[in-house]
Order: sequence, then structure tokens, then C-alpha cells
Amino acid sequence: MVDKIMKKEKKKFLRKKISAFVLKILISVGAKFSAKAGLFIGGGLGVVAYYMLIRHRKVAMESLTMAFPEKSLSQRKKIARECFIFLGQGFFDVLYFLDRETEVKNNIRVNGEANLVQGLVKNRGAIILTAHLGNFPLIALKLAKMGYTVNLVIRPMREKNADKYFHKLRDRGGVRTIKSYPRKECVSKILKALKNNELVVLLMDQNFGTGGVWVKFFNILAATPIGAVVLGLRTGTAIMPSYIYQEKAGRHCLRILPEFELIKTENNDETILLNVIKISRLMEDWIRKYVNQWTWIHRRWKSRPSKEILNSKFKVEK
Repeated sequence: MVDKIMKKEKKKFLRKKISAFVLKILISVGAKFSAKAGLFIGGGLGVVAYYMLIRHRKVAMESLTMAFPEKSLSQRKKIARECFIFLGQGFFDVLYFLDRETEVKNNIRVNGEANLVQGLVKNRGAIILTAHLGNFPLIALKLAKMGYTVNLVIRPMREKNADKYFHKLRDRGGVRTIKSYPRKECVSKILKALKNNELVVLLMDQNFGTGGVWVKFFNILAATPIGAVVLGLRTGTAIMPSYIYQEKAGRHCLRILPEFELIKTENNDETILLNVIKISRLMEDWIRKYVNQWTWIHRRWKSRPSKEILNSKFKVEK
């Protein structure tokens, strides 16, 4: 039994090392491709991934079935395949833009920068609240190239070498990294950045384990983080809902919406829940509009609420 577990762990270790090595090679070579070549190769790899990565394809199909039960199987398969292609192209797109400031300026347009400028007037920084929609890493890159000091809050990768490598890439693009844990250190760094009137990019559409609150996402309860709302309430920092979408191959649009107006009630827990519901609905609308550009391979509804949670007041959307 022990030998079996050790063999399994060894295979897992080797798989991670090989994946990290291949990723490093792809990044090194991919950065030299032209925009068209990157899109062509990335799209091809996306198709290969769709057929080869069976587990990820299964997750995408399960997620799409939960979100869109009214769609036919062929429609869901089409969205899943387009999602894989988009992710493949997006990977090379980021590499292409990383060191090409002129291309970033010409091919990633911004709609709503005036909203961001207005949000920063309070001198309390701004939270760029977004989702895993479109080529979302380009949000931080674009804002950094525009001259803003940008901090991206991100979950550390399990493979430490790959994590360090991506950290270096973000540094190269002028984007600062704040790791989501240890939690206390993360919060401290966010508060410091906001105090310096910097931007903090937060993603709010991933499964949040047993923490946060449970709100309906595509009409199914999903564990959702509350950090952005709590920060907004405590610091008065402007929360700027923002998302990016691909207009056509190689061209993107970053939309920065007006400052999110926080709902306030006499009960703090109720206030948090109502605001998270409102934000989740907003993000759901974005995803419905650009359905093939969301990361369907993420298990958004992986965690399920316990009976105790379901009976809790202001922890679950009723």
C-alpha cells in the first residue's frame, strides 16, 4: 500500500516537473512569435488540448451543463471547444504583448478610463474587480503600461518553480504580485497598496471552498469570496467592476465601469451578502455576453454548502 502511494506521488511529481519544463520552453519560444503565428499555433494547441485533456474537457462540459441546461449537447460542445481554442490563443497573446508597449497601446483599447480616474480622486486607491473572462491577464498589463501602479492578487501555483517563473513574467510586464495567502500578509499588502493610491486587481469568480458566502451563479449556489466588498466597506476604496473581451483576433477591449455603489444596511453580514449577490449577477451578465471567453475548465461549483450553512442567516442567498 505504501509503495503504491509512493509511486503515485512520484508520478505526480514527475508530471509537474515535465509540465513546468514544457511551459518554460513554450514561453521562451512563444515570445518570439508574431501575433498571427501565436494565434495560429495557440488555436491549434487549444484544439489538441480539447481532445487530449479529457479531465479538463469533462469539467468544462459539466460546468456548461449546469450553467446552460437549456442548450443542446452540440451547443455546449461548441462553446467548450471554442473556450479551449481561446485559452490557447490567449496564452500566446499575453507573451506577444508582454514586451511590446506599442502593440499594447494599439491593440488593447480602454473604454471607461475616466471612471477609473474619478475613482482615484479619493486618494484611497482602487479595486479593479474582474473575472476570468477574456484574456484577463492583459487587464493588469494594459493598466501598468498606461502608467498606473498595478498589484495583481493571485493564488500561488502548486508547482513552485512555475510559480516563480510566472512571477518574473509579471515583474517584466510591470505588474506587482500579491499572493492570496498567507491571508494576513495578503491583506496587509493590499491595504498598503491602496493607501499609496495604487490599483489592486481582484478576481471574484472562482470557487472559494467553505469560506465567503454562498450566492447563486447561473442559478446554482456557489462559494464566493467577499474580500473586495469588505475592503470597500472598511476603507472607502472605490470598487471598479472591469472586464476585458476579445473584439477580434489579436484585438481586445478593456471596459472599466463606473464605481460600484455599495448597498448598505444596518446588519454588516446582510450588507456583505447583498453586495456579493449584486456583483455576481453583474459578472454573470458579462459571461453570458462572451460565453466562449470564460474559463469553463474551472470547477466553479465544486464546493457545496453544508446543512449548517444553508440554515445560517446572511450566509446563503435564499
